[in-house]
Amino acid sequence: MSYICPLCNGLVVPEQACPHCLQGLSECGKLDDYTGPYSPYVIHTSSDTADEAENVCNHMMYCHHCQTSTLWPVNLWDMSGNL
Repeated sequence: MSYICPLCNGLVVPEQACPHCLQGLSECGKLDDYTGPYSPYVIHTSSDTADEAENVCNHMMYCHHCQTSTLWPVNLWDMSGNL
């Protein structure tokens, strides 16, 4: 099966509210980009960028109002039938 993250591919706009103060959150990229000492410079494969067993791609979200970050699991889209 072939999965893609709609947020990584710019197909959706994140509109999430902060769970603490209910202000808008800013999307800060994939969680994978924050893990490991050189991860922004490593070429990722699809299995690295998403947990296909759970069909989610985890993204970091940040609230500028209360200065907290939260993890937002984005459901992957199954593209195997659309090829």
